[in-house]
Amino acid sequence: MIVALHRAELVIDQLARLADHAPHAPLLPARRGDEWQRLTNARTWAQSGAVASWLIAQGFGPDGRSLAVPDGDTPERAILLLGALRAGALVVPGPSAVEFAVLAHCSIDAAVAERRLHIDAQTPARRSGGSQRRHGDFASIAEAVAD
Repeated sequence: MIVALHRAELVIDQLARLADHAPHAPLLPARRGDEWQRLTNARTWAQSGAVASWLIAQGFGPDGRSLAVPDGDTPERAILLLGALRAGALVVPGPSAVEFAVLAHCSIDAAVAERRLHIDAQTPARRSGGSQRRHGDFASIAEAVAD
């Protein structure tokens, strides 16, 4: 099933819609490897929600702490990035101070839905080198999780 994406739609809203309309489809079907093919829209939505819940509880988010995420092209990194976007946390390059396996299995709470109310296209999303990108700068999920 192909779901049309709207340009003005934030990546976190694209993910919500894909999880609802095509839950069993791979998040990024062009990526090769079993790990990527097992990363479905629904799994990504659930695990990124767990990551976002933990980040919010730890003080990450708009005007809060930044999250260091290492470079690499892995499903775990994609979920961390999407979780940070859902929490409104600014992502910076660097070694991760948290273990992915722990984050992906946290419970999801209402703080994630409430936090969405405070994220718009101008909310800072990622900083790398001397540049900073905002939520509205990303046209697609693939672009948001790229190195």
